Amino acid sequence: MGSSSGRKVEDVDASSSTRHRLPTARLVVGVGVGALAVWFVVSTAGGLADAGDSMRQMRPGWLAAVALAAFVRIGLYGLQIRWLARRSGPISVGAALGLSFVVFGFGAVTPAAPAEGLALAARDLRSRGRSKQQARLTLGLSEWFAQRTFYAVTAINLVVVVSVGHLAWAESWPFALAGVLVIVLLAVTAGLARRPASAERAAVILGALRFGRPGPAPADRRQAATAWHGAAMNIVGRPTNRLRLVAVSAAAVLVDAAALWAACTASGIHLSFEVVVLAATVGTMASWIPLLPGGLGLVEGVIPVVLHRFGVPLAGGLAATVAYRALGTLVPALAGAGVAAAVRSRSTRHRHERLGARGSRNEEPDLPISDR
Repeated sequence: MGSSSGRKVEDVDASSSTRHRLPTARLVVGVGVGALAVWFVVSTAGGLADAGDSMRQMRPGWLAAVALAAFVRIGLYGLQIRWLARRSGPISVGAALGLSFVVFGFGAVTPAAPAEGLALAARDLRSRGRSKQQARLTLGLSEWFAQRTFYAVTAINLVVVVSVGHLAWAESWPFALAGVLVIVLLAVTAGLARRPASAERAAVILGALRFGRPGPAPADRRQAATAWHGAAMNIVGRPTNRLRLVAVSAAAVLVDAAALWAACTASGIHLSFEVVVLAATVGTMASWIPLLPGGLGLVEGVIPVVLHRFGVPLAGGLAATVAYRALGTLVPALAGAGVAAAVRSRSTRHRHERLGARGSRNEEPDLPISDR
């Protein structure tokens, strides 16, 4: 009996140790990949000396514009969160802006981005009186609009880049075709998402994929999906509100590209805005690579290569990218980390107050009727 218990404890310890080692291993591998990408670009650009010279020659006024654009982007996403969150209760502009810093600033550079930022933001919404479902739907719909709008802007811009001749048609027509297909797919899925029947059908299909595991009956799944869809549509609001959410999300993507454009201008690089949008969106997609927090290193390797394809020297492209990432990603992430710490403190205090109130009610002594 004792040996069996000992083996179980050893198995649990080994399992726990493995779980702790895996994220560390992934982080080490990811940093290695990012460092290799940066090394390749730096060595191709002529070494650190050339990149350093390019950075020293950058114009401070345009660097200030990079930082301003980064905070405007966070503010636009804060406006988006506020328009969604106020459907389930009051929320101030400052609170929504703080949540935006947590999700789109701090959350963008965490190893499992954006899960950590979304989890912290959900805790904060819960402490502000939202139910678990309302918090999840608010932040999930925020990501829904942000991601889908990003894909739309990327696809439209790709078609524009090819159409105006920045890329040879004979070599790039498949990219234009892919952009058109993405636009059509986004339009079709947007129409389907408005119908409760689509949610019901998806719930039935997902339930059928449980493969032997017990689950609710199809009728129950349909009913739950209908209720979920109704709650989501209530948070999204009227069609005019949906258009505002799409518009502000698209503006955030373009402002992020404007930050890279300002960084390029600071380095003396002058490109068409649609080319800079292409480089920024490719860099954003590179930041989604799992092993790297915020695509550290990989984005710094990818964007200069894209810019170089349009005639930009690698040293200048690397300098612009480093400035864009430092002011556009790192600074908002540091600000978001401070807000995240405040959110943790507020959520913990709120939970303790709630548990204390519940305990005081449970411990209230029974008094004689005459004393009540």
